[in-house]
Amino acid sequence: MSPSAGKHLPPEITEAILPLLPAKSLGRFKSVSKTWNSFISDPLFIRTHLLQSHQTRKLIALSTTGSLYSIHITETLDTDDNDIPATAKELSIGSPPIRWKEILGSCNGLVLAKDESDTIFLMNPTTKELWKVPLCPFVPPPDEEEVVYVMYGFGYDSSTDDYKILSISFWDPHNMQHDIKEAFECVYSLRNNLWRKLPEHDHSVLDGISGAPINQSLHWISRSFCIVGFNLATEEFNEMELPDSDSFHNGKTMGSDLVDFGGKLGVSMSSEVCTELCVMEEYGVGESWTTVHIPGLEKILWPVCLLEGRSREIVFQEKESKVVYNIDERRFRDVRISGCTSGDVNVFGGTFVESLESPKRIMIAS
Repeated sequence: MSPSAGKHLPPEITEAILPLLPAKSLGRFKSVSKTWNSFISDPLFIRTHLLQSHQTRKLIALSTTGSLYSIHITETLDTDDNDIPATAKELSIGSPPIRWKEILGSCNGLVLAKDESDTIFLMNPTTKELWKVPLCPFVPPPDEEEVVYVMYGFGYDSSTDDYKILSISFWDPHNMQHDIKEAFECVYSLRNNLWRKLPEHDHSVLDGISGAPINQSLHWISRSFCIVGFNLATEEFNEMELPDSDSFHNGKTMGSDLVDFGGKLGVSMSSEVCTELCVMEEYGVGESWTTVHIPGLEKILWPVCLLEGRSREIVFQEKESKVVYNIDERRFRDVRISGCTSGDVNVFGGTFVESLESPKRIMIAS
């Protein structure tokens, strides 16, 4: 589009069309005119565009070489094919490009990740904006004999228009994972660019690396067989019962995890017999759990997300394999990824949306 084109479009047409366009295109359109730049950069427009973007999510993945990839699984009408095609695109962020170690979470187009030196960054993979999260000053370094386990959660608090990071650190003196010496819970506010230490809470040692963000709360599974939630607005912990599962309560579960299933809290529990996938249809209501039994493959299946636009298909990861399971057809299909070296994409780290959201927007507004 030429710079003069935007000058002749009626404002009401411009305001109706621009929120429907991809974030990358909008970034280029800022140069059309000062008016367009101001309109696209307006926080209200960013929020409006974000609501549209939630309808289109992409997988984010980590490679064996520390690169980030966005993965788009292609819709196919060929239901007889045992493979489902997907396209990978490398996300080169930082100068020189940062090598990443772990994806910690995502929310509204922002991704929280740790680099090879264990530095935490908040980034927008679409706009390439990068924000270095300061070190938490309340967690002392461990002794030489001790091992530290750190879990993170990342989400949005609409009551204060703020993004928050929850950090839970466990000191394990004997590397036994159940012999916990000390624990620190701290929350970081992007708006205030500040860490704050939380009061001690007995969570009976949480399982999992990253907290599943649902209903503006973060969630983990506790070893006392319940779900521990952290409300981002009140900054308080709460507990919910796990769904009934013989394999889980009898100790036959080989692996369990929490996941965001289209805005609903999901729990997966894998045993030698099958993988039970439970979804809480109404948040906080224990009686609303529904269960899908997926045939056992004697493998631990880690759910990643619902396949975009097809609520009856689920993306799973099993070690280095990626599969899609169709609930109605009761069958698996392998995800065939193109656009990267075969086997390079190692870990699916969840999903993200392409948005214009910016850490600077939050900080400037404070």
